[in-house]
Amino acid sequence: MTNITLVSPLEKIYPPGECMLPESTSKITKQKAISFPENESKIPFAPIVQATLLKDGTFQVRAVFLVARKPKGQKEDEANTEDELVFEIYQNWYVDIDGKRQLQFFIAYDILDDPEKYFDVYEASFKANPYPYGKDTFADIKTIQTFLWDIDPQTSRGTETTVQVGG
Repeated sequence: MTNITLVSPLEKIYPPGECMLPESTSKITKQKAISFPENESKIPFAPIVQATLLKDGTFQVRAVFLVARKPKGQKEDEANTEDELVFEIYQNWYVDIDGKRQLQFFIAYDILDDPEKYFDVYEASFKANPYPYGKDTFADIKTIQTFLWDIDPQTSRGTETTVQVGG
């Protein structure tokens, strides 16, 4: 068995799949900052995700997620407007062990992995790209996985979400 090692601890590792941003159907907006004064962990909080298969056959994903940020002398309830983060959303189709199509999303960014007390709140809204082969692309998708992915590559965190039908 061969071990694979990174060339350096600073090497970037991008998530699998295709980058969806920037697109007119994708949007990430920053909300008010919050604090978790007792936080001592480098591991990000899991995103809160809603996935809906709409009546027109499109697949809508909405997520709320927290990203640690240094306050840079600001009051704890003020949002950090300096050095805005750049996000990319990657979509990955894969086939599971039972031969069923599965769908993953990665919200990728790059920050230092220091334990922080202050977090910026972001909302993401985007429509999934259809599978390149077959009809009724999203019909069999019952759950999705969504990850916050820090490309530096120290930390990431994900969640599994049940898909809702309707809308």
